[in-house]
Amino acid sequence: MTIFQTCRMMEPVPDETKEWKWLSDQVWLDVLEPMLHEDPALADRAARLWHYLLVEIESGPDGVTNAAVCLENALRLTFPFTTTYQVCMMLFQESLGGDFPPKNDSLGVLSEAIIRVKAALKRAERSHRDKRRRGSRPPR
Repeated sequence: MTIFQTCRMMEPVPDETKEWKWLSDQVWLDVLEPMLHEDPALADRAARLWHYLLVEIESGPDGVTNAAVCLENALRLTFPFTTTYQVCMMLFQESLGGDFPPKNDSLGVLSEAIIRVKAALKRAERSHRDKRRRGSRPPR
C-alpha cells in the first residue's frame, strides 16, 4: 500500500448530518490554524495533548474519566476568552452597583442585571439615533 492510499483511507467521511459537523477537519482547522500556524512548539504541545487524550480514552473507564476531566478543564479555561464571558462579566459588574437590590438568588440577580443592561442599551441606541438625526438637520 502506498502512502497516498494510506492517506486516502484516513480522509474523513463526508458529514451528512448536522450532529457530526463539529467532528469535521474544517472545524478543527478553523480553530487550530490561527493558533498553531507560526508556532511549531505549540503545535507539538497540542499534538502531545491529543495523543495523551487518546491514550487515556483507550486505557479504559478511568482513562475516559481522566480525558473528560481534561476536556472540562479546557472548557473552563477557554470561557474567559469568549464573548459570553464578557457579557457575564458586564452583568456581574452591573449587579454590584449600589442601587442593585441584594438577593440570595443568583438567577434573580442575573435576570435583573439583564433587564437593566438591555434597558441601558436601548436608551443608548435611541440617544445615538437622536443625535444623528439632530446632526443631520439643517440649522434654523
